[in-house]
Amino acid sequence: MMLKIWMAGSITGSLTGLSFVLAEKAFTRDHIFSLWEFGIAAAATPALITLITTRTTKVKATTLLPVAYLTLFLPVLGAAFGASGSEPLWQYGLLGLAGGLVWSTPFALFHVLRTGNSNEH
Repeated sequence: MMLKIWMAGSITGSLTGLSFVLAEKAFTRDHIFSLWEFGIAAAATPALITLITTRTTKVKATTLLPVAYLTLFLPVLGAAFGASGSEPLWQYGLLGLAGGLVWSTPFALFHVLRTGNSNEH
């Protein structure tokens, strides 16, 4: 189960990074990224990715939702706001993957400590 949480967290993080940058690119076609557009992109993309990943991996949303939002805020938003705009899309996918792995680690470790055995389920 620990490996499943790590994999689901990594997938969630990667897809969150990719989807946020794609939403940002879609909203900035007019070269203006308004606060309401940022709000929609920042609130909707992690929630949507969590819903999709929860349904496909059967990992609880209470685990993946914090992972998605934490990954969005660190490292994806930091890289997106500090970027020049010419970075490849896959870079945000890798940043999200690393962030998702890091942020899902406490949930995976908590599961191991709670169950006492990482091979259960």
